[in-house]
Amino acid sequence: MAYLVDPQIEKAQILSNYAKGDFSLKKEVEKIVAETPAPLKQTPKLDPGPFQFEQEAVNGIINAGKTLVEMNLAGSVFGNISIFFADTIYISSSGSELDDLGSSIALCDISGRVRNELEPSSELPAHIRILKETSAKCVLHGHPFFTVAMSMIAGVGKTLFGIPIVGGETGGGENGIVHTVPDELKKLNIVVVHGHGVFAVDSFDFNNPLHAIHKLEKLSRKRYISKYL
Repeated sequence: MAYLVDPQIEKAQILSNYAKGDFSLKKEVEKIVAETPAPLKQTPKLDPGPFQFEQEAVNGIINAGKTLVEMNLAGSVFGNISIFFADTIYISSSGSELDDLGSSIALCDISGRVRNELEPSSELPAHIRILKETSAKCVLHGHPFFTVAMSMIAGVGKTLFGIPIVGGETGGGENGIVHTVPDELKKLNIVVVHGHGVFAVDSFDFNNPLHAIHKLEKLSRKRYISKYL
């Protein structure tokens, strides 16, 4: 299966190449940085959990996806989000727009068997392992721009502000992030995937995951600009 490549990640690679010594990219990097919106000062509040009813859980995932995109922490058709409620995984469907999930939420059981007509995100295997093997009920995956760039600079096996950077390809294959991300989320509520994005989790709602991704992006942006520009 071919996966879409987020153009923001391609731009992040340019920032990484510049930081590693390709100074011919300076003007291009300055332009990219200038055109990338700065993170909000505060993290918006999302629907509070734990959710008692199905519609509350559905509204929670819809609002979290919309806010993640509005904050420029994920492109509309990149990233994914899920919640485990009443023995059902509600997850953004493949190719869905995170800021418009009203009719684009796939339903699966914990084994991955689909319960409606929508195809789940390609990252479903990672979500299943996270939900099975940790206390998390809510999983938020975004592509925060400067965080991705800093992960490329640091490399797999390193940390970014104390947060581990793991490798892994999109999907659930032999080299998929299904084999790297869940293990780290047994220890912390957030992990960075090298050159790809961030997964953050919580047991109650999406407030802490959104805050963690947002905070890491602010720190990464500040570090990149101060160190390389």
